[in-house]
Amino acid sequence: MTSAPTFSRIKFGDLEIGQRFYDPISAEYFVKQSDTMAAMVTGMGDGTVPDEFEAEDIVGIEQ
Repeated sequence: MTSAPTFSRIKFGDLEIGQRFYDPISAEYFVKQSDTMAAMVTGMGDGTVPDEFEAEDIVGIEQ
């Protein structure tokens, strides 16, 4: 049986460029591209369409 991933909460602004994270609002994974943009890499995302995030947005990183 596979267990669900464990996430640590972190502010979007504290992520490194290129770091993969989980957005609890969209329930999808993204990769940070700049201080304000990230691209979805799961679901309908192919990593090419940017989405805007605020530095204070809380996201998750897998443990």
